Parts: sequence; C-alpha cells; structure tokens
Amino acid sequence: MGKATREAYGNALARIGKENTNIIVLDADLSKSTKTDTFKAVCPERFFNVGIAEQNLISVGAGLAAAGKIPFV
Repeated sequence: MGKATREAYGNALARIGKENTNIIVLDADLSKSTKTDTFKAVCPERFFNVGIAEQNLISVGAGLAAAGKIPFV
C-alpha cells in the first residue's frame, strides 16, 4: 500500500532539502499534521514556524522567493 500524501510530501521535502540549500519550509503550527517536521529534522536551519498567521506565512514566502530562495508554504 502507498503512503499518505502528507507523508510523501514530508519525505520529498526532506530529500530535496538535503540536495538544494535554497529550499526553505515555512509552517503555521501544523508540522506534525503536514509532516514538514521530517524536513525540520534534517534541515532545522531552513525550517520556520510562523505560528497561526497564515497571511504572514505567505508574505514571508514571497519575500524569500524575491530573494532567490525556494519557499514551500
């Protein structure tokens, strides 16, 4: 049986995060549910939890993208 989509997402982020240091993950207090905690375990310096403030999360992501980073929100 295959993996849940969120599990595959977390694993894929962790894998590509190891390969590309421009990848940044932004989270809104849902890392356990979205499985982005998998990325956080391997790239903690590029994982940011902005809290329950989704509008701010998108603004931070836009700023990171403008600076040449690859944000996942």
